[in-house]
Amino acid sequence: MWYPDKDFVAWVHEVILERSGGFSGFERGLDCFDAILTNVKATRGLYRKTAVLLREMVTHRIFADANHRTAYELARVFLEMNGRKTKMTDSIKVFMFIKDILNYETAEIEEWLKHGKAPKRP
Repeated sequence: MWYPDKDFVAWVHEVILERSGGFSGFERGLDCFDAILTNVKATRGLYRKTAVLLREMVTHRIFADANHRTAYELARVFLEMNGRKTKMTDSIKVFMFIKDILNYETAEIEEWLKHGKAPKRP
């Protein structure tokens, strides 16, 4: 199974900033990624691993800006490098889900990644 390293995470963040703008620099720093990667590797199932990666990249706030965008792109690449693809095609719905990701449990994020449909909220 392919896993990203810190250099790859930093590169994805740079690409995101080049494409869509934002501030460079760190909030908590790349060393946080070690804990994220440990949790991802300890998780079973590709989509569950990806859900953990996505949620924890947002939660840990490694960068000063673009954490949500970086987290989604990293999750998308993680799936593709491991032979799967995301089911989401509507960029607006992806953006809305990612911005609200802390309100979802890991299992809900996993289902979203597998099937492309966000759980209904009251």
